[in-house]
Amino acid sequence: MTLQEPHRPRMLASFVNHMIGVLDDPDQAEAALQALMAEEHFTEHDIELLSGEAGQDRLDFTGERHGLLARLRRQIQKLTDEYEHARRYEDELLRGRYLVVVHVSREEQARRVCHLLRSHGGHFIHYYGPYIVQQFCPDLDA
Repeated sequence: MTLQEPHRPRMLASFVNHMIGVLDDPDQAEAALQALMAEEHFTEHDIELLSGEAGQDRLDFTGERHGLLARLRRQIQKLTDEYEHARRYEDELLRGRYLVVVHVSREEQARRVCHLLRSHGGHFIHYYGPYIVQQFCPDLDA
C-alpha cells in the first residue's frame, strides 16, 4: 500500500469496528501502514489511508457528496461522538494530515494498534466499538 493509492469511492459512513488515528506527515503514515501489515498481520483490505481531497471525499463529513441517505446518516450521527470526531478528522485532512483507518474487531487488537500508531507519531486515536468510543492511549490534544 502506498500513499499514491486511489481513494475508495464510497463514503466512510460508520466508524464502528475501526480505529482511526491522525498522522502528520507521509513518512509517518507509510511507516505505520508497513508496521500494521508486518507486526499485526493486517492486509491492505483491513487498512485505509485517507489524505487530501480524496480523503475528504471518502470521509464526507456532511454527506453532501454522497446524496440524501448520506446526509441523513450524518444528521443522525450528530447525536454521537462520531460526529464531532468526523469534524475533527475533516479538519485534520484540510490541514494536510493523514488518517489511518484500521478495521479492528477486538478490544485487545485495538490496544495494540493504538500503541503502534502512537509509536509512529499518531495522535487523536480512537477505537469505535459497536456501542462505545475508546481511547487506549490518550492524547494531550484529545
